[in-house]
Amino acid sequence: MFKKTALLTLALSVLPLTQAEELNTGLMPKWELGLGLAALSRPDYPSADQGRSYVLPFPYVIYRGERLKANRDGLRGLLFEHPRWDLDISAGGSLPVNSKDNRAREGMDDLDFSFEFGPSLRFKLLDTPIESLQLRFNLRALLAVDGFPGMSYEGWVLNPELRWQQQLTEALSWGASLQARYGSDDYHNYFYGVAPRFATLNRPAYQADAGHNSSGVALNVRWHANADWRISAAVSYIDLRDASFNDSPLFKKNSGAYFSLSMARIFWRATKRVDLGPAE
Repeated sequence: MFKKTALLTLALSVLPLTQAEELNTGLMPKWELGLGLAALSRPDYPSADQGRSYVLPFPYVIYRGERLKANRDGLRGLLFEHPRWDLDISAGGSLPVNSKDNRAREGMDDLDFSFEFGPSLRFKLLDTPIESLQLRFNLRALLAVDGFPGMSYEGWVLNPELRWQQQLTEALSWGASLQARYGSDDYHNYFYGVAPRFATLNRPAYQADAGHNSSGVALNVRWHANADWRISAAVSYIDLRDASFNDSPLFKKNSGAYFSLSMARIFWRATKRVDLGPAE
């Protein structure tokens, strides 16, 4: 139980809950640390007909370094920056699934906590102090954690994305994103493949192909209640009707919905300030 809770907490620390970016300007603390509580509801895996709800604590970490940044947009490592585009390293994650709790996967290996890591090319179509519009091309490797710190490579995913964010007031912002995903055969097999040893009369052996994974839309809102409190909510919908693996026996639904609500309290701030420029 402790291991699962620890992994879920770690996942929350690297997984963007709201897909929101900060649009703060001017001088800001170089880092901020706090604690938060998140309520999540999501399918066990994309296309699953069963899901889970979680209420979990998580660390709230903001770091505004020159090359390394950590915020509600996730973890980023800037490699190259231009006024209209930049190249950085980004990361995301997904929660573990105990196969005994999912009818379709019963008797199969569990889905471990995993994270995605790779380069992200971002084109800044609009970049002002109150609004941003970016076209992103994220290429990430999927790494599954099996008995931390052991990890295994499970393929790659290409994730083009159009992301918009607007600051409505000094305390309130909202945004949306449109995205698609294309995965390798290894990536799809991690979630949808059925090895011969796990085949049954109702679950034949299956080997997934590379190709289209899904498309989706996400909406988010974030409120800075005061200097110390942060509240955010997000909802996203994914469409898998044209997925290259939709003939897998583990493919149960053509769509999925994800919900999150989080609240965080900042307790510590750096005395050193950094200039964010027109937008972070």
